[in-house]
Amino acid sequence: MCYHTSLNVKQAVLEARYRAQMPEGKRWDPVIHANAYAVPVWPLVTSEQPHTFAMLMWGMIPGWVKTVQDAKKLRTMTINGRYEAMYEKPSFRAAAGAEKGCLIPVSGFFEWHTQGKKKYPFYIRPNQQEIVSIAGLWDEWADPATGEVHSTYTMLTQPTNALMAKIHNSKKRMPCLLTQEQEREYLKKSLQQKEVLELLAEAYAASALEAYSVNKLITSRTEPTDVPAVLEPHTYPEIAYLL
Repeated sequence: MCYHTSLNVKQAVLEARYRAQMPEGKRWDPVIHANAYAVPVWPLVTSEQPHTFAMLMWGMIPGWVKTVQDAKKLRTMTINGRYEAMYEKPSFRAAAGAEKGCLIPVSGFFEWHTQGKKKYPFYIRPNQQEIVSIAGLWDEWADPATGEVHSTYTMLTQPTNALMAKIHNSKKRMPCLLTQEQEREYLKKSLQQKEVLELLAEAYAASALEAYSVNKLITSRTEPTDVPAVLEPHTYPEIAYLL
């Protein structure tokens, strides 16, 4: 699963990549490390308004949730969603059926390799472009007490490719990374369920990614983690054979 991402690019680069603008009054500053449990707001591209970024919170709250307590509990369980079950799981099927697909821009993401009881963090990024898109779903939920509408999203995952199988060896899952051609297809509202599932089943080429181990600052609970030091390579001799 993937709970840690990076979008370490300037707003102008982000806007040029997707040919979309930030909403009026909003701006994007580079994020080196975002933790899903901190409920970050992220710029997404949707088919509803493909030329304006939608600023949504990570951790999807389905529109049918009845209470604030249930919303808070559920959003920690919908950070990721398996693409294979997106039309079946109650948390995702309404959004999938309503064709609420979205593109989640990242410059990279973090994942952990497990060896016995130890875990080693890695940073994974595209090797031929600054930004890659992850397929997601989004939904809106109205707080019954205040009427405030919350727009939220989940990140879809798929089985690992050859590179990610070495790194994320415990769960064997990775984000549903999309090529630029797949991005355009995924946002088409005319796609049928079978076509969406077939598109997301395609593994992103391992050769289009690069990865390296980083220091364990990323897991700190006392020090800032949205800092350049998080991306610095760090060698662990016991797993030097891995890549």
